[in-house]
Amino acid sequence: MKKPPQKTTRKAKIKKTIESDLKFKVFFLILLIAALFFLIFFFFLSQIQAQANIPLTVAPARQELTIKPGEKSAVIIKFLNQGTELVSGSIKVADFIVEDNQDSPTFIEESTQVSPRFTATSWVELPYDYITIAPKDKVLIQAKIIAPPEAEAGGRYIAIYFEPGGTITEATTSATKEATRIASLVYIRVAGPVEENAYIKQLRAPRFLEYGPIPVATEIFNKSICHIKPKGTITIYSLFGKKIDQQLLKEKNIFPDASYLYENKLGEKWMFGRYKIDLNASYGETDKVLTATVFTWVFPWKIAAAIISGIVITILLIAFFYHQIRKHEEDST
Repeated sequence: MKKPPQKTTRKAKIKKTIESDLKFKVFFLILLIAALFFLIFFFFLSQIQAQANIPLTVAPARQELTIKPGEKSAVIIKFLNQGTELVSGSIKVADFIVEDNQDSPTFIEESTQVSPRFTATSWVELPYDYITIAPKDKVLIQAKIIAPPEAEAGGRYIAIYFEPGGTITEATTSATKEATRIASLVYIRVAGPVEENAYIKQLRAPRFLEYGPIPVATEIFNKSICHIKPKGTITIYSLFGKKIDQQLLKEKNIFPDASYLYENKLGEKWMFGRYKIDLNASYGETDKVLTATVFTWVFPWKIAAAIISGIVITILLIAFFYHQIRKHEEDST
């Protein structure tokens, strides 16, 4: 029987080795490309995150200005770069409104999107459109505000903000950043007589609680054409009229056609009985009054049930042992 030629076997081994080596090289190339892709991806991701967290601060975060029709005024805003690199960007102005009950401003990029009654972006003149802030340095912006002679009395609300490059979505709070925008809010009050009107949208407390303190929610709605800042107290009284606790309302601006939700906790943990909660507040230049009352019960029923059960068991045990003693005495006689 003839053996296969050695030459053919050698060629097969060489071919197999070449194929194996080629597969390894292809695998290594794919692995190298994947690694390079992930490195590039994480590099750009870190750059985006670094840009989105540029250490900028603004002061003041909020300021109020009263101006007469036809009058000129100005506000000064300071942008501070607390980082270690140069920061460049645009200085812009936008109207803002408040639509929720948590005092969160919503920027309006186009003045046509807000009622002419409240827009004021056209009143503002900025000294720069673009600035560069050196590391650990600041830039002061003096924004001129010119109220037209026909300006109606009431409130106008603008945000002057710094935006490092590009465009972003609307910001939600002053002196804080969404993406890379940081803003100072300016409340403009055009002098003149205005009708201030507000009402209590709700004064709410649980109807029944096992333990205190009692959570109280107060929502005040502003129907005026200017912002208001109500002042007042929330007081809780016992069933017999004794004052148990009293807290001040947090002083917050409430914008036109918006409300603010105040949250307080009154009393202590151990409370018992029916309680009356009174709200007494005032607002506006003429100190208009807001009042409301709500009632609630506090009763630690689990503890009361345990005490009553203990008393009943004690009485039953006393009665049982008394009966046993009486029976024993009767049997003895």
